[in-house]
Amino acid sequence: LLLAAPAVQAGSVENRSIDSPTLGHEIDIRVYVPDDASGPLPVVYLLHGYGGGAGDWTGAGDAGATADAVFGEPGAVPMLLVMPGAGNSWYVDSDKFGPWESAIVDDLLPAVEALYPTRRDRDQRFVAGLSMGGYGALRMAVHHPGIFRAAAAFSPAVFEDVDAADAFPDFQLRFFAGAFGEPFDAARFNPANVFAPLSTIPRDPATDFYVMTGDHDAFGLWDGALRFFRAARAAGHPTELRVHDGDHERRLWREELAPALRWFAMLSRAADNR
Repeated sequence: LLLAAPAVQAGSVENRSIDSPTLGHEIDIRVYVPDDASGPLPVVYLLHGYGGGAGDWTGAGDAGATADAVFGEPGAVPMLLVMPGAGNSWYVDSDKFGPWESAIVDDLLPAVEALYPTRRDRDQRFVAGLSMGGYGALRMAVHHPGIFRAAAAFSPAVFEDVDAADAFPDFQLRFFAGAFGEPFDAARFNPANVFAPLSTIPRDPATDFYVMTGDHDAFGLWDGALRFFRAARAAGHPTELRVHDGDHERRLWREELAPALRWFAMLSRAADNR
């Protein structure tokens, strides 16, 4: 006898360009729309890493297939996945790349909510990212706690506040690429950073964090991930930590997306059951 496998939920991926008056040009995005998109959906903003673009998560990141499988599970919470292309902006407002943080908050979010059947309450809006995008996800959550319910960061490029550029190795300064001034300016970096706000953002309503890192990360980013985990826990924020055997590599990010989507779904259901 041949046993039929359970049907896997199939979503679609759309390419769009969103007008951004804040930037003065369009923002390219990819949007994963679940098969059953009739009702209002929670939204996850998926942020790419350094050198990436809007297509990273659905390309090498395999986000479409991952979402199909997760959202096809019994009791799943289907979600809209929005993947903007933000260049090497580090998701901050800067002289070199433009006001990307403001554009995401003021232009992208309202446009997505006008175009798609989304849940528009803070409890149903999430953000996640890898490497530079992991930094972006954490900073979006800590700097805009009234907008995002939770953040998941995979191998995030996070560092504690610094006194001067010489706190970083030369390769990291090259990766910053002028997002924090040229030359690097600690007075720009520190206010945009993710650690100090942990002590000031409200604990009610909660902002939850999910941090993953590879224990052999070639850039040493496991250190910042562990520091953020400890700081967030010390500040009273619910925080999950995952340490995997691996480098700064896409394999880990692909594998971690499914558990993160299930974690977002748990938070979504908990908000609806309150």
